[in-house]
Amino acid sequence: MSPLDIPAGLVRGTPGVYRMSRPPNDLIRRLRGHGWAVGQLARVTDRAGVLEGIGRALGFPDYYGQNLDALWDCLTDLTRPTVLIWEGWQDFAVYHADDWARLRHVLGDRVTQEPPFAVVLV
Repeated sequence: MSPLDIPAGLVRGTPGVYRMSRPPNDLIRRLRGHGWAVGQLARVTDRAGVLEGIGRALGFPDYYGQNLDALWDCLTDLTRPTVLIWEGWQDFAVYHADDWARLRHVLGDRVTQEPPFAVVLV
């Protein structure tokens, strides 16, 4: 992976939503080395799968309700810098545009909160 494929802002600790063109193996090692918790979400095709997958990737508690309100609650309960790496998000965004917009809103709002949170779309 070339240095251009690694979101420089994220490596510096800047929260946000980033896009990468290739798998982020080097990025994952670097983030973990800087104290970030890293969760990975593979290709999912529906809202239920996305919400379940995020919960699993980020280690949400068993009571996580797998809806957008519960997602917000669990995201704001994070206690350390965390990044969600989502590979294969494109199908969900295209085929479930309304759900994608709502999810992006929740994730986008969370990146403005502490502790730092970021999303990397691959």
